[in-house]
Order: sequence, then structure tokens, then C-alpha cells
Amino acid sequence: MIKQHPLIILSPVKKDKLEILDNRLTVIRENLQRGTETEFKKVSTLHYGRWVILSRDSFRDEPAVPVSTRLIFSTNFDGDKEEHLTQLATQLTKYIDDIYECCEDYPEFAARTIENRKNYLKKYSIKTSAFFNGAPGRSVPQINQEASLRDHIWNYINTSKWNGETTATEIHRAIRNEVDSKPEFEWSKQKAAVQGIKWLNLIAYGLLLIAAIPLIIIFVLYLFLFHELWNKKQTLTLSELDDKKVNKLKEVEDLFPQNQFTQVAVLKPNFIRRLNFRIWMLRTSVLANNVFVYGRLLNIPTIHFARWVLFDNNRHVLFFSNFDGNWQQYLGDFIDQSGWGLTGIFSNTVNFPKTRFMVTGGAYDEEHFLAWSRSTQVPTQVWYCPYPHLSIKNINNNTKIRNELRMDLNEEQARIFLKRF
Repeated sequence: MIKQHPLIILSPVKKDKLEILDNRLTVIRENLQRGTETEFKKVSTLHYGRWVILSRDSFRDEPAVPVSTRLIFSTNFDGDKEEHLTQLATQLTKYIDDIYECCEDYPEFAARTIENRKNYLKKYSIKTSAFFNGAPGRSVPQINQEASLRDHIWNYINTSKWNGETTATEIHRAIRNEVDSKPEFEWSKQKAAVQGIKWLNLIAYGLLLIAAIPLIIIFVLYLFLFHELWNKKQTLTLSELDDKKVNKLKEVEDLFPQNQFTQVAVLKPNFIRRLNFRIWMLRTSVLANNVFVYGRLLNIPTIHFARWVLFDNNRHVLFFSNFDGNWQQYLGDFIDQSGWGLTGIFSNTVNFPKTRFMVTGGAYDEEHFLAWSRSTQVPTQVWYCPYPHLSIKNINNNTKIRNELRMDLNEEQARIFLKRF
């Protein structure tokens, strides 16, 4: 089972090249929207890619440290990082050269090689603090293959003549025979590996958590008494947001069944808040890697990939998400299903809606939370996915179809199998 990883590159932009860079990214985005872009498809390890211009204007709140204009390149990829970088340097050469010649330190035209392109990307790469994958183990080719298998079976079911006496097990066997008659589906005979909950890891972390309960109680009380009580109340509402900024964000939303979200926030200026944020990142990583492996993050069934990134000497945080549906629905799911998680993480950032014990208020203060989310969101110049028509439910369901196709199912199990279409 292949593993997925995050890559993030933060490059300083040349001041005199910003307009050129923005124009080049706009061309790529427009080609993606028209369906005429073909370069990204050459990178077979790439699930998601985005370019974002990050400047002082991207920060709603005063940055904790001075910031310059930088270019973010974020990818979610299969397998080895070195192989992924090689693919970027060899298959995405046109974009890499056109875009990064607008950034500091990129090799001059005559000196560019595969190796120094890779070295440049490595030089400006930064670490991810926490990472979630909604369909762990599924490579890009596997996702596309299983979608093709599902579509073929769907067409077969709907074009075949079944009488009222045909049982579900007979239909299941007929489907398997149909698939076996097609050489292009030979790969489906091999069972797809699916990650399960890592119970031993979870038990070990659980025991550590139980042992730390007294410290946790003291820490939470300290945060409440000496920090939360003195936080300023966030009063900004959606109606008070800058319409120009909101409209710019909407320009790159709802173009596909899937959507993207990029956010930058400033951590509160004290050691305890930065420590608390890191503790929440550890919790998120543990749960994402060991528990939330079936397509749900904190019971939210719409997220493909998500990540949090600390940067600028751990004073600022980036959040990236790739999700199904629209912005309002996505954040509504977070509020309904895991407001406590959002509150625990982002209560450590400036001007987040006021909380109590990192549990109440915060994300549950819906009006102010939605305004905070919009006001800290950053426009994404380029966003790419090779399967934008597939929801995370589709992807996980397609793997179940593949695996159940090869099983000897009883009548009840066969009925469940047929309901997957």
C-alpha cells in the first residue's frame, strides 16, 4: 500500500516580477478551468497541487514578524519525495521554469538542470505540522482505475436485462464474469490494501493521555484563567467583510464538485499559546494517522487532504484543505461535527472568536467564526486535482466495490454490494 505525503515550498518573489508571476499563474488557472491544461497530468504522483501568492496583504491581522511577498507551492503526492521532486523537475519543467524565474535564487536559463531545479525546490521546502488523508493508500492511478471499474459495472447493470427472479448473488457473479472478460480490468483481481485503525498505537497514546490527565487539567485551567479570560471578543461578522476580497475568493470556488481552502493566521504572541498549538498538532497527527483512516476527519466525510503548517519562526500558521461541496457547507460540517477540534487548534491564533476552556465559544459562535474564516482566507491562484469529479465517499466506495467484487457474498452481502452503485 503506497503512502501519501505533503510537500510545501515557500519561495521569496522578486519585487519587479510579481505582476508577471500573477499573470502566468492566471493563465494556468484559466486553462484548468477550460479543461485545456495538460502539463499537470504528466506528474503521475500528484493528487493535488496549488500555487498561492502570500504577501503582507494576505494577513488580516498584523504579522508577528516582518513578511515579504512569497510564493507557496503545495502538493499532496504518492510515494517517495525524491521521486516526486524528480517528476516535478522533469515533467512540469515549463511551469517550474516560468514561475520560479520570478522568484529569488532560481537558476538562470542557461544553467538550469533537473538536479538544480530539484535542489531549488528542496532549499525552500518547509515542514508540515499535521497532515490528514481521507483515502490513505490510494494512489492516483488506483483512484482513476477504480472509478473506471465502477462506471463500467454501473453501465453493465443498467444495460443488462434482469428478470424479477434474479437474485443479488447471481447478479454479483454475472458482474464478476463481465469484468473478468475485459483484459483492461485484470488489475482488479488483486485485492486493494486498506489501512485500518492502528489499535496498538492508539492504546499506547491513550495510556500516555490518561497518565497526563492531572497536567492537562492544570494546563487548561491556566489557559482559561490567564489567557482566555483576557482575550478580546471578536465582533466581525460576514456582513462587515470587505466585499472586494470576498468576491475575489469566490472567483476560484465552486468551479468543480471539489473545492479548495487556503488560510493564514497569526499565532498569539506568547510561549504558552505556541506550545498549546503544537500539542494540538500532535493530537491531530496521532488521530489522523491512527484513527481517522476511513474518509472522515472528526466525523466530517468531505475532506480529501488537509494540513497545518507553521512558518516564520513558528509565529504564523497556514491551513490547506481539499474538500467536497461549497465553502458554507464545508465549514458548517466543521461546526456541527468537530467545533471543539477547530476551537482547540485555532483559539491559539489572533482574533479567533472568544473561547472558554478551549471547548465552548470559538467555532460554535457561528456568525463570528464564519467571518473569521473568510477574513483569514487567502485567494488560491492555481489549484489542480486529477479527479475533481470524485468525492471522498466515491473514492472509498470504489475501493469497496473492487474488493467485494472478488468475494463470495451471501444474498444480504450481495444486496449491500449492489447498493454501492
